[in-house]
Amino acid sequence: MADWSRLRLTLPTPLADWVSSEAVDWGSSGVEVLDTGEREGVVGPSMTLQIYVRADRAARMQERIEDFLTRLGPDAEPWELRPPEPVAPVDWARQWRYHFPPLPLGEELLILPPWDADEDPGTRRPILLQPGMAFGTGHHPTTAMVVEALEGVEDLSSVGTVLDVGCGSGILSIACVLLGVPAALAFDHDRDAVEAARENLQLNDLSRRVCLVQARFPELPARGPFRLILANVYFTFFQQHGEAVASLLAPGGVLLVSGLQEDQGTPIIRILSRAGVDAEVADVRQEWCMVRGVRG
Repeated sequence: MADWSRLRLTLPTPLADWVSSEAVDWGSSGVEVLDTGEREGVVGPSMTLQIYVRADRAARMQERIEDFLTRLGPDAEPWELRPPEPVAPVDWARQWRYHFPPLPLGEELLILPPWDADEDPGTRRPILLQPGMAFGTGHHPTTAMVVEALEGVEDLSSVGTVLDVGCGSGILSIACVLLGVPAALAFDHDRDAVEAARENLQLNDLSRRVCLVQARFPELPARGPFRLILANVYFTFFQQHGEAVASLLAPGGVLLVSGLQEDQGTPIIRILSRAGVDAEVADVRQEWCMVRGVRG
């Protein structure tokens, strides 16, 4: 049985769910809430998590968490991450099955881990998704809001190729194709994310309909314009590249921006307005929001 390590992270309470989801997607086999900071029935401003990971991945996990929180900037402060420490071995293979039961997504899709591939999806379309080392298992509201918005886009079969900015596990590209989009161009700068997305595309037999690229924006193999762009990314990414992303949007095209905390929607709307895109906060959920933009 593999050796295991534990990292202890204290961070602002509003970020705890997001970071927990990220950690699991990056290869953690479980995240335990050690301290909610609750006093007299009120959850405190900070929370402490214990993140479990295989020992040979612990250093990489520490690096990714630190990079993630640094990218979030002042919104993530104050935070403290202790170095990995060894822990007793656990049968995580069994634990995975408790953490990732079948998950309905939107009105039409159902996320299934590979071990539940034979599960009857009923009237829903199944997405086989390997819990692994990339953001996007469908459990976070930032992903769910985009998928539900996609279901409201008229005539997805006519949008051509969708651009998936920062694709993570590839879940949004997979969802797009299953909902009717002919093809997708998905990219992420992170090697682990691209490897995970490639595996998920193979699981769903969609490798031929989704072009997957490891690249940093704006170094892309295509320049658009695109009639549909998805960007489930960091706020700081959109601060830096928002106008450039919006410039790839075709007239009448739709841009869905997620990965935003609730108070970050208005700044994103201003950025898109400067690029000639009319935008609004289209959904708010669990302190997260999604912005929908349309180029006139």
